[in-house]
Amino acid sequence: MKAFRPLLAAALFLSFPALAADVHSIWSSKGLFVKDDTAGSLPVTSSNAVVSWNVATRATFLNFHGFAGGNEYDFELVGSPASTTIYEITGLWNVRRNGVLVCGGCTGRAYELTALPGNYFKLYTTGEVYGFGAYVTTRKDY
Repeated sequence: MKAFRPLLAAALFLSFPALAADVHSIWSSKGLFVKDDTAGSLPVTSSNAVVSWNVATRATFLNFHGFAGGNEYDFELVGSPASTTIYEITGLWNVRRNGVLVCGGCTGRAYELTALPGNYFKLYTTGEVYGFGAYVTTRKDY
């Protein structure tokens, strides 16, 4: 039990800077899935995603571009987010399939944004009609 306490203290100390930071960035070059109302959940064959947000100012950017099920998908946050925390971003999203807008200004949220490299984060529009998941490749918190 005594040996466990220093490990717990070290884990809390190392995770504190990320939780105390206001500015966060996630990059991904490894998509997991795309959720499409016409085809269900599709494995991603290639993708890139970036999320950058400032909790204090609510300045936020999110873009996902990838291929799944023979289609090209783009997800982007449009306008100011309704809510921004270290854990999630809620707002309005545009979703394009093969360049055609299939969901314009749809409400939804990106979450699991505290994920470390090797873990994944997700975005779903309301009702999980459209969405994506991607593994965190790189993360910066400051």
